[in-house]
Amino acid sequence: MKRSMIALAGLTVAAVMQAPAFGQAPPPTVPAQIPVEKACEDVTVSVYFSAYETMLSSYSMRAVNAASDRLAGCAVTEINAEVVSEEAHSDEDLAALSEARATAVLDAFSARGIRAPEVHTDISPKVDAAMPKRTKAPLARRVNVVLTAEPGYGL
Repeated sequence: MKRSMIALAGLTVAAVMQAPAFGQAPPPTVPAQIPVEKACEDVTVSVYFSAYETMLSSYSMRAVNAASDRLAGCAVTEINAEVVSEEAHSDEDLAALSEARATAVLDAFSARGIRAPEVHTDISPKVDAAMPKRTKAPLARRVNVVLTAEPGYGL
C-alpha cells in the first residue's frame, strides 16, 4: 500500500509540474513589430590598387560592397573621390592611370546602385606627405571616397 501511495504522489507531483500555471497568459503568437529608423551616416572608404593597375582586386570589391551595404535604405547625395598615387608624375600616361582608377571605383559603386546627383573627382597627382621621396608604398595607390548620405529611398 505504501508503494502505491508513493507512486501516486510521484505521478501527481509530475502532473502538476507539467501543467501551465493558471495565472500566466499564453505567449503572443505574432511577434511585435518595432519600427527602426535607419541612421544614414556619411561613409568613407579607401580602395587600394596594385602598382600600375586600374582593375579592382577582390579585397577592393569587398570594401565597395561593405560601403554599399551600409548605405542600404539611404539616398546618396554626393560622392567625392580623391586619387592618391605613388606614380604621380607629370607623364600623361600616369595621369590617365589616376583618372582610370577613379573611374573604376565610381563604376563599381554605380554597379551596386550607388549614384549621386553630385560627383566630384580630384585626380591631380598627390603623394603622401609622410613618405620619403623615391620610396615605393603600396598604400599610396588608392582612391579615397566619401559618400554623403541622408535618409531616403536607396537600395
